[in-house]
Amino acid sequence: MLWNVDVWREMERLRREMDGLLGDYGRAAPSAAYPLINVYENNDNVVVTAELPGATRDTVSITFADGILTISGKQDKPVSVRNMTPLRIERAEGDFEKTVRIATKIDQNGIAATFSDGILTVTMPKVEEAKPKTITIEAK
Repeated sequence: MLWNVDVWREMERLRREMDGLLGDYGRAAPSAAYPLINVYENNDNVVVTAELPGATRDTVSITFADGILTISGKQDKPVSVRNMTPLRIERAEGDFEKTVRIATKIDQNGIAATFSDGILTVTMPKVEEAKPKTITIEAK
């Protein structure tokens, strides 16, 4: 027995089901997920980088208290599209705040931040007691 199946309709149904399973994956990040960050560590520092395309250093605020780094600010719509009707939005717009707990003890007086080409880099030096120590094995 042959079935009359519309392949394209079935593909669309499958796409909708996959969208339901994956939720918002691959779409505009919810405000809690923006900005996207990476956290790195070496013997001396913890470094956090954040993607902030279109932002300026004047629209971003950084605080560090009780082991929590907070990056907040406002991501404005580009001037060239402010009076246009959006057809698809994938980049975050509006106010944002991202917090990340830093488990290592940090020298708060040494924290520095730079902003270049839409990437915010926050460098946080570790306190001496948090840095790894090399222990010499003595002969007996």
